Amino acid sequence: MDDPAFYACILSLLAGLSTSVGGIIVVLAGKPRQRSLDFSMGLAAGVMLTVSFLNLVGRALDMDVGHAVVAVGFVVGAAAIMVLDAKIPHVFSFQEYGPVRGRLVKTGMLMAIGVTLHNVPEGLVVAASYAYLPKLGYLVALAIAFHNVPEGIATAAPLCAAGTRKEKIFAITFLSGLAEPLGALIGSFILIAPSKLVLALMLAGAAGVMTYVTADELIPTAHAHGHEHAVAIGLIAGFTLMLLLTGFFEL
Repeated sequence: MDDPAFYACILSLLAGLSTSVGGIIVVLAGKPRQRSLDFSMGLAAGVMLTVSFLNLVGRALDMDVGHAVVAVGFVVGAAAIMVLDAKIPHVFSFQEYGPVRGRLVKTGMLMAIGVTLHNVPEGLVVAASYAYLPKLGYLVALAIAFHNVPEGIATAAPLCAAGTRKEKIFAITFLSGLAEPLGALIGSFILIAPSKLVLALMLAGAAGVMTYVTADELIPTAHAHGHEHAVAIGLIAGFTLMLLLTGFFEL
């Protein structure tokens, strides 16, 4: 089968299901140490920022549509996810919100809803990247997978603290990842016969989405616990990893 929409959906599905990896970590090992979580968020931030500017914005500029067009696409992507974030707050926190079981369950479920809704535009990111170049789609899907693991932990941690059954925690984190292929499918329909202008706008918009998520969620939350050095090391490691992977994929 040589269908770009099919492969984009498969890639985004794999990236989305990495949310359940975070759930599995919590179910099997309990909540990780805060320093380790902050390092992982720094790593995800480095991965997301490197892909956004080195790969997505860089490829959009290569299409010779003008810097202004790329800037507009970037701003529109960032603004769209900002509006979504304002309407459906995505509280990215690993803190336990008190000893009351019902409140912990509510926190976990709100996290699952927030992650699910944020996964739709991430699916669009994968579709736009794959439409430009399949190898770029692979790299972007991998970057989103790195980002989704701590999101799965954030969803599972309060549910685990509330005594929710392990099977239910896994099911919730698993289902929240299924929204990504939906976003990829929508993106594939938009890009059935893409012009250079539309594709450049989509790539730049994808970079805007990833940059906003990084700046609004990953970095502030990682710095909230006094482990700035662990975050910085993680960010540098993520940047280095993506540089090496970009070379590996010959992008």
